[in-house]
Amino acid sequence: MGAASMKSAANESTIEREIERCRQEIAEIERQILGGHPDVAGLCLALHDWAQELRILQREHEQWMSGS
Repeated sequence: MGAASMKSAANESTIEREIERCRQEIAEIERQILGGHPDVAGLCLALHDWAQELRILQREHEQWMSGS
């Protein structure tokens, strides 16, 4: 495997790990909200931030997959 291919594979792996982390953070926030955590406003802000990060990463992944 060439250096460029290894770098590309590493980049894809990194993006996929970051996407999975976002999903885990979102699931944890949802669990806390549904569990009655008192800081609903803070959790909603965190949920918004993680959801936005997930959209950005998914867009990056789609662009990477299409080669642009």
